[in-house]
Amino acid sequence: MSISSFLDSKIKKMDWLDIGLVKWSCIAFGVLLVILFPGLLEINAWLVVAVVIILAIRPFYRVYLKKIK
Repeated sequence: MSISSFLDSKIKKMDWLDIGLVKWSCIAFGVLLVILFPGLLEINAWLVVAVVIILAIRPFYRVYLKKIK
């Protein structure tokens, strides 16, 4: 069993509430990092915007642009 098929089988067990809770736990982890390392607040906002865009490209493509075979 590859890691991809293993993770797919685990994600299929999740419903919308579980996915939402995972998202909020990631946000809370980010807040925790800023509390522990206040220097992170000095990161340029445009760098963060660029990272967000780069990370969003593949999901956006797969959801809105990719044709179903």
